[in-house]
Amino acid sequence: MQISELHLRKDLRMKHVMIDTEDGSSIDSKSPVVDALSLIARDPNSAVVVNDKNGESIGIATEKDIILALEKNGASILDDAIETIMTADPIRADINTTCEEALQQMIDGNFRNMPVFENEHFKGIVQALEIAEGKMVEVLEENRKLKELIVKHLPKKFYFQSTDDVNEVHDSMVENNMSCALIQNTDRPADIIDLSDFLHLMGQNKSLKGPSN
Repeated sequence: MQISELHLRKDLRMKHVMIDTEDGSSIDSKSPVVDALSLIARDPNSAVVVNDKNGESIGIATEKDIILALEKNGASILDDAIETIMTADPIRADINTTCEEALQQMIDGNFRNMPVFENEHFKGIVQALEIAEGKMVEVLEENRKLKELIVKHLPKKFYFQSTDDVNEVHDSMVENNMSCALIQNTDRPADIIDLSDFLHLMGQNKSLKGPSN
């Protein structure tokens, strides 16, 4: 097995971020809009999947669909069948669809709710926010592991204390041709800085010296 295969196995997928809401996220196509609104109010998602009389998924109705219908036709639409305002044949995801794939489809299609299936069986609805939160956790975990790796292998000359003078740290990094340094803190995990951080500070703090020629 190649190392790339190991990475693919770790990719965040729908089954990792979605809330399994199959029991509360679907409605019969002939049910009134007001019933769909009640489901959405109780459900963690902001949409419901619409099923035909055979239980097959044929569409999705979102908060936005209901709001637009109310704005266009007034409160009378609350008694209409949900199929009259739903989005038919929405883009769907499999539980093994990656977060990147699903999020890109949402961006391209300008929507934020996607039904998720497993072997044609409806499992729930995933929202763009859930995907974004899942990816954020993944990125933070990768950053933590990367920081641990850097700390483990970084030579001691790259270590500084949070109380050290910023100019002295900068000069030491330049003198030793260091692209990054580790700042040890007493109240939180270590920080890693690079020379670009000093360039940013130079624009804000005149007490920081620029690189000498």
